[in-house]
Amino acid sequence: MSTPLLEVDNLVREYALPREKLFERPGKVHALQGVSFTIEAGRSLGIVGESGSGKSTLARLVMALDVPTSGSVRLLGQDLHALPREQLRAARRDFQMVFQDPYGSLDPRQTVERIVAEPLSAQGAGRDEQRQRAAEALEAVGLRASDLRKVPHEFSGGQRQRIAIARAIVTRPRLVVADEPVSALDVSVQAQVLNLLQDLQQEFGITYMLISHDLAVVQHLCAEVAVLQQGRIVEQGPPERLFAAPEHPYTRELIAAVPQAQPPLATAPQSRG
Repeated sequence: MSTPLLEVDNLVREYALPREKLFERPGKVHALQGVSFTIEAGRSLGIVGESGSGKSTLARLVMALDVPTSGSVRLLGQDLHALPREQLRAARRDFQMVFQDPYGSLDPRQTVERIVAEPLSAQGAGRDEQRQRAAEALEAVGLRASDLRKVPHEFSGGQRQRIAIARAIVTRPRLVVADEPVSALDVSVQAQVLNLLQDLQQEFGITYMLISHDLAVVQHLCAEVAVLQQGRIVEQGPPERLFAAPEHPYTRELIAAVPQAQPPLATAPQSRG
């Protein structure tokens, strides 16, 4: 059998709390408590759960932006947290991230060209290659190559998130971790960005690990969904089964919390007299 694209094995992350008393041990926050899953290439996984469930901590550990207390994260068979710095930098061409806030994730002092080409620069690509591939990435997300000369404040929120997505795909990664990629956008723009992510998935063969509190978002993009509660996966399966017949009470609570469109009440006919 082929090696899974991503293997997360018994991942634990604890954070120490400030010491309250001089001679007592500081308390701990158990952000992740033994999380395990695999993602096969081409089968995107959605991670859903309410705020505080450990979703963003999981994203940072998968991206090797934080160090686990124990457990491992393997991408294409390589333990990311065991790699020397230079090897980890080289490995990053295969996994990139889209952050939640399109305003905070883009440096307002940099041009779009420098923002989008930054991952290529870290990989040692030349300036001409950076410019060409940045232009290609912008066009792939529905913007123009001429936008390379602009700065982030010249764009709307949806356009900024397209720039962030362009930066994520410019190295042609195998895996993209998307942490609440549409939650900061207007409802009218969310569907456009989700459709874009789906188009890029088909065009470039990208596999997503999609973090979201919105069940409709993961159902749109993911072949598998894992429900995270208090740092543990309590249920996992295809979205059509998970949402139609959830087994865990927490999953049922999440589904029950999704707003449902209600038909307008019928108006009683008025008598004419």
